[in-house]
Amino acid sequence: MEYRKLGDSDLEVSAIGFGAWGIGGAPFWKTEGDPASMKALRKAVDAGINFFDTAPVYGFGHSEELLGKALKPVRDRVILASKCGLRWSRKALGAITKNASRASIEEEVEGSLQRLGTDRIDLYQVHWPDVNTPQQETMEALLGLQRKGKIRHFGVSNYSLEQMKDAMQNGRFIALQPEYNLLSRGIEAEVVPWCLENGIGIVAYSSLASGVLTGKYGKATRFTDWRSKGIIGTFQGEAYERNIDKVERLAALAKASGRTAAQVAVNWVLRQPAVATALVGVKNARQIEENLSAVGWAPAPDVDARLNEVFARK
Repeated sequence: MEYRKLGDSDLEVSAIGFGAWGIGGAPFWKTEGDPASMKALRKAVDAGINFFDTAPVYGFGHSEELLGKALKPVRDRVILASKCGLRWSRKALGAITKNASRASIEEEVEGSLQRLGTDRIDLYQVHWPDVNTPQQETMEALLGLQRKGKIRHFGVSNYSLEQMKDAMQNGRFIALQPEYNLLSRGIEAEVVPWCLENGIGIVAYSSLASGVLTGKYGKATRFTDWRSKGIIGTFQGEAYERNIDKVERLAALAKASGRTAAQVAVNWVLRQPAVATALVGVKNARQIEENLSAVGWAPAPDVDARLNEVFARK
């Protein structure tokens, strides 16, 4: 496994990160069951993956609980990343609201620490920007948790460039977690250069575009889960069909290179500036092996040129 510094921090993270959204289960994803999820987590550790990213809202606490159980024996060898700022009134997709106030963050961290079975969170991230709470209040709350030792470092997720600039005036953070993949390259023009200039490490989520870049879906695929809600990504309509055309070309390039479409897609993310780790969700231990094969190589120059042509930033 390859390890990289996360921004200007002292955290050395594995190039492949375990994205634990999927193992949280309902209402977002179907899983293969907790035993399979636990086995995948342990397999990840054995394979050298040390970065595990979760959030309270993933399965409404279930994802954090699974990580706490699976990783307790190796707690000092892994980096636990969780989040704050999303609350729910009941366990349903439509009941989730944004709240990054001081009171909410201070309450949320206690729940996460308990579910994770730990006394500190290595990277604590604001899940989505809360426009109704001043950035100063949010950052001061995080700085307070850092001083108390409940979190080691903090970062932001899904923030725009202007929101990051505003936040940085009130507290130094070390990581940005954005959606970043071959089909979603919007951060490259301004966000990536700013992150490089300010020592911010990128934790790329949705490296496989929620499965689309694996090549397992087609134009006739109809999603009935959260992907049909228009939250993130493009999973329906003409834009989705155009993306499938691109993925078919990706699969052909990958096959000619002796790789899978998923391996080429994740490898591409890992070769981009400022990216410290690419989060990949897995359902079982078998998928860990495929993810590992995305690390430690580069495609032939003509293949890389073709990739950037097919998936040119718009």
